[in-house]
Amino acid sequence: IGYMSIFEMKQSQSVSLPQAPSLSPTPTPTRCMRSLIAALTLSALVVGCSTAATDQTPKDVAGSPTENSAEKQSSDTEPDERNGKDVANTSDEDGESTASDALQPAVPETPIPDASVYPLLAAEFALRERQFDYALTLLSEQALLLDDPEIARRALKLAEFRNNDAAALAMAVRLTELDKSDAAAAATAMSLLIRSGQNERALGFAREAKRRGARINAPALLTNYPELPEAQQQNMQVAIESLATDWPADEDIAIAQALLRREMGDLTGSLEALERVFEQNQYEERALVLWTQIKNEQEDPKAFDRIASAIEAQPENEQLRLQYARLLATNDDYEGARLQFEALREMSPRNGDYLFSLALIDYEIQDYVAANNHFRELIALGQKVDEAHYYIGRIAEDLLDMDSAILSFNRVGPGREFLDARRRGGALLLDDGNRVGFHQMFDAARRMNPGLAERLFMLEADLLLDREAQADAIEVYGRALSIFPESLALQYGRAMAYEAQDDIAGMERDMRAILEREPDNATTLNALGYSLTQNTERYEEAAELIERALELSPGEAAILDSLGWVYFKLGRLDDAIPPLEAAYAQLPDPEVAAHLGEALWALGRTDEAKNIWQEALTRDPGNSHVTEALRRTGAVLD
Repeated sequence: IGYMSIFEMKQSQSVSLPQAPSLSPTPTPTRCMRSLIAALTLSALVVGCSTAATDQTPKDVAGSPTENSAEKQSSDTEPDERNGKDVANTSDEDGESTASDALQPAVPETPIPDASVYPLLAAEFALRERQFDYALTLLSEQALLLDDPEIARRALKLAEFRNNDAAALAMAVRLTELDKSDAAAAATAMSLLIRSGQNERALGFAREAKRRGARINAPALLTNYPELPEAQQQNMQVAIESLATDWPADEDIAIAQALLRREMGDLTGSLEALERVFEQNQYEERALVLWTQIKNEQEDPKAFDRIASAIEAQPENEQLRLQYARLLATNDDYEGARLQFEALREMSPRNGDYLFSLALIDYEIQDYVAANNHFRELIALGQKVDEAHYYIGRIAEDLLDMDSAILSFNRVGPGREFLDARRRGGALLLDDGNRVGFHQMFDAARRMNPGLAERLFMLEADLLLDREAQADAIEVYGRALSIFPESLALQYGRAMAYEAQDDIAGMERDMRAILEREPDNATTLNALGYSLTQNTERYEEAAELIERALELSPGEAAILDSLGWVYFKLGRLDDAIPPLEAAYAQLPDPEVAAHLGEALWALGRTDEAKNIWQEALTRDPGNSHVTEALRRTGAVLD
């Protein structure tokens, strides 16, 4: 169970659904394949091939062919309970077949086509030599050529071992076609289709897997449902409802139906589907979580009663209690969540995830003493050490203990909090006037983490720019570019620093250098064009750059704004309005509002201009772009 921060808990609004497991069964050779394996074994003895295998090779993929054959043969017979001997396939001492053997019907063999013998043998030898990808290629080709499900099954097993989803999908589909009784193959095809984003096609295999008797991960069919086109969504709705009608007692399908109905806004229908689940299993975890979420959305005061009752009935169910704690935290009931995480800690005292969640709750409710203690417990346990140092630093920062905060931030190692820890520590040093310590901190961070050196240079320079120390930032960028001369990000950052210092020539020099290497870099084309518009009167040249950027990134709001503004500067007022309006529709930013308002004002559409400026100031009172537009036009807002 991975931990979730309080902030992630708030963002989590859907039931956590299981992933479809790999369900492909162990391959069992046909009689025809046994002959092939026997021939292979004889060939191996003749040529002296090594059949060494390790624990890392999948069973029935790269193991000894003789072992696989033996396993299959033993599985085809029933041992005599009296003496452990195989009764069905043994002969008497005179070499004559037993009566039992005589009654066994002959299994017809399908001859292997001559053209397939060599590829199949080559595949087996490739497996023995651990050339898995080559073996997979050969087996996959033969599985598509031959109507032998065992070859397809063997190829599927190998594809899964190699994490080759494309090959595994092709083999799962092929095996589903060849073996009409293989439920696992259909379920595997469904899972792989979902993983590749082919949810609609997966529905057919879901139905086939259920028809053959497999359990399916039906909720996974709704992965990325909100992003699907409307027609596909409607198809999904019909298919899920159809599955629910045909298998009304299936819990997984009922949960999928509930999720779908919730997504469609049918909360009552969703609860009805969940009640079918509770009729069979009143403690089904996913159903309890989803039922609680829906009831909470409906502002039902008893939304948490059902899951709380389930916890009382199953107090040792850690997973259910964890979900309950997360739901409480999502609902901002931190005290209730803390009680649950404390109970979880008693159940698993060394579980760092529980302790970390408890510490985060303490931090969220500003119980800094308890939070500090819990974070230090994590450090003592050796779990989530970097996260603990980071939050200890945050606590010290909140308590204005800047020295302790800087010390804790410097102890945070590479990970999710690393860069933010350096940003916070650097800001504290700069605000304290310790410019030397600031640079030393970043130098040490780069020595300890050379893989993050480029990003650390950019962070160091950004912090200086935030405090209008443009010259120092340019110096940092210069040092960085001496180490990473090919970095476009660093060169672009220095160009912006030059512009902030009103060094337009330096800005243009770096921008042109980027365009020499990437002439179709739309971001740089737009930035250079906009900078020339703002800082020079080279409007025609600027317009060409921005028009080229828009060709490369059509419809991008920032470029549309630049284009409309340069047209305004050129006096092309009628041409300026459409791109500015399109930009403002996408990005109602105060700067875009200032540009659009000024263009409308120049056309005499003063009321529209004032309305747009007023909207912008309502969102961002005192915004400098809008107030400057008002000053230039002399407009007075009501």
